[in-house]
Amino acid sequence: MRPMTASSRSPEKARPLLLGLGAMAFAMTIAATPSPAAETTEFRANYAITLAGTVIGRASAESKFTDSAYEAEIKGSTSGMSRMVSDATAALSGAGRIAGKRVLPSSFELETKENGFNTHVEMAMDSGRVTRLVAVPSLSQAPDRVPVKESDKTDVVDPLSAFLVPMDKPGLPLGRLSCNRRIRVFDGWQRFDVELYFKGMKAVDGGAETYAGKVVLCGARFIPVAGHRTGGGSINDMVDDVEVWLVPIEKTALLVPYRIILGTRWGDLVVYATRFTATATEQRASLD
Repeated sequence: MRPMTASSRSPEKARPLLLGLGAMAFAMTIAATPSPAAETTEFRANYAITLAGTVIGRASAESKFTDSAYEAEIKGSTSGMSRMVSDATAALSGAGRIAGKRVLPSSFELETKENGFNTHVEMAMDSGRVTRLVAVPSLSQAPDRVPVKESDKTDVVDPLSAFLVPMDKPGLPLGRLSCNRRIRVFDGWQRFDVELYFKGMKAVDGGAETYAGKVVLCGARFIPVAGHRTGGGSINDMVDDVEVWLVPIEKTALLVPYRIILGTRWGDLVVYATRFTATATEQRASLD
């Protein structure tokens, strides 16, 4: 079969390794909630990515939160060991503010590289509306593609800030409120909803450098809205099941992902923390 070139490939056809890097960014912000204290919390984490039990990549995350603003950056890479996994890198960054119970992104950027095929997204947002967008490459033309309308780019969040959930205060019990909600997401190409639901609780002991304590398990369903092809090719065709394990950061209202599991046609894609730290400073730092 002739390999796809950058001109013939569409961003929706990313291999499972890029799905894993995207999941890292996605789930990173599923779990993050800003501290209501008048201080800045900096979070740093390292993650391993496995496919069918084999380590295929690594990712690192850095985030900064105050009671009214956030910024985050995630970088990852994979190494090819079979025709299903190739060398790839991804970098995502985003920033925004928090107004009451609403998360309002102001910027989002994405860069991926995989065997000569690159993607790039720059998005500016204001009060949930996309005001400027660059997305390369554009989606391929197809008669079964659902068109993206202007209304699909309003009242939305980007993938990096999709699950930033303001909590009232530190120490709230983990449970259903950590999961049960539906989020409207636009990634630069496609509009989709993510429906989160509570699956249960468990206890883990990951050791001194990761986490030991209670974990809340959230499941997720991806619901395509626009930009996808009705004949197939959406994330639902690649992912059978999604589970995110969330853990709290002590003395903050922050939850972070301990483990993300995506059931795919190639086997379970798992992203898990190998190390994470969180530090807080009393004086509010500028996020400008």
